[in-house]
Amino acid sequence: MLRLFIKNISIYGILPIVGKFLNFLLVPIYAKTFPPELYGVIDLFDALVFFLLIVASLEIPTAMGRYFYAEDTIDHRRRIINTSLFLTLIFTVATILLVWIFKIPLLERYLAGTEHENMLTVSLIWLFTLTVNTFLSFIPRYDNRPKVYVLVGIISISIKLVSSILFVVVLKTGLMGVLYGYICGNLASIVMYVWVSRRYFRFQFSTKYAGKMLIYAFPLLLGSVLVELWKPWLRHMITLYFPIAVVGLYAFAIRLTSVNMIVHGAFKTAWKPLLFEKKDDFIKGTSMKRISGLVAMASILMGCMIACFAKEATLIVGSEDYLPSVQLTGLLAMAGFLQMMSELRGFGPYIADKTYIVTIANVVAVAAASGFLLTVKDSAGVYGIGYACIIYELICYVILVAYTSWKYHIVQHNLWEIPLVLLFCLCIYLSATSSQLRYRTAAAILSSMVAVYLFFTKYYRVNINLRGSD
Repeated sequence: MLRLFIKNISIYGILPIVGKFLNFLLVPIYAKTFPPELYGVIDLFDALVFFLLIVASLEIPTAMGRYFYAEDTIDHRRRIINTSLFLTLIFTVATILLVWIFKIPLLERYLAGTEHENMLTVSLIWLFTLTVNTFLSFIPRYDNRPKVYVLVGIISISIKLVSSILFVVVLKTGLMGVLYGYICGNLASIVMYVWVSRRYFRFQFSTKYAGKMLIYAFPLLLGSVLVELWKPWLRHMITLYFPIAVVGLYAFAIRLTSVNMIVHGAFKTAWKPLLFEKKDDFIKGTSMKRISGLVAMASILMGCMIACFAKEATLIVGSEDYLPSVQLTGLLAMAGFLQMMSELRGFGPYIADKTYIVTIANVVAVAAASGFLLTVKDSAGVYGIGYACIIYELICYVILVAYTSWKYHIVQHNLWEIPLVLLFCLCIYLSATSSQLRYRTAAAILSSMVAVYLFFTKYYRVNINLRGSD
């Protein structure tokens, strides 16, 4: 099972790794072009659009997959795809109109003022292209054409990167240039997806399947909205109690820790195809314990490196204006680690068809993290934001993993993870307190030595012994 998981990383993890790496290249461009205040504005619009994407898509792509394989005839699949596309367009336009009606309150209370009205207009265009692009990207996946999906994704991300550089750096269009780059990437992707899946597109609409998909999608939508609510809600709370520049610092720290999210994306994409296909194997034996342990080892080691050298990385990728973000970087790396572990070890609600537990976990986590931030915002300052993120992910982790362990009577934690987590906490402390480079380097080296030792004793040597006994 472990070998199959690693094999899946090499197949399904290409796009997340390449995509996140290319997106990361935009971080130094934006950070060196915009001060934290403007970077914060960009992040507010990013969070809003990706939240609205969940609402506009209405989980139609997921519902499409539910009925896509019901029959294997081309006519059936055309009806499903075209009906789904019409539903997506209808709900996307409805979402855009709703946002436009309430644009003034939205600008005043969330998007840092009415002076950004033009950006909101362009953001809604981006939302439309993003929703259509997201829908079309599911077709080659359901059509079992992973190479096409990966190739189109890499090309579109590359076009987004080049377009963003052109608009922001060369043409100097300011914040608008960021949105123009996003739109160019999505438009290129839409054209390519339409071309490679052109045999499916016809002017067809089935009221029968439309009704079925809406009935299937609506219960999923509520859970998805609640799961994604934390991201824009946290940014809104930051704008209420901190200067807008703090949003920029938070956004920069998040993007700096996205180096670890590259690993996260690869593991997540490799994990999803196995979750339902091999669920019986995960429930029995120690497969889940070993796989999640390997992921934990890699993620913690990467998190230690990010935390220990956050100051130096900030100066290289950004500028001195972003140095206060170092207070957040290590804490957000810990939150990202907990998120990854929740998805791996908290799989129980998904395979038991109890997804409402995921919704409950997120509601409790949002309430607790929000209450904590309100309580400590004056005393803890910027650190409180990082602690709130950890509390949110920790609550989700405890609820989902506890349910999984109780439901399937499995043990998922390894005792040897404890020293790694303690070293991670040490690296975060040294980073947050701006300790001297030699202390942070020593902590990084110690973390690496412990991780390498554990890998060779818990994984590599075991695999060698197994091979020798074959």
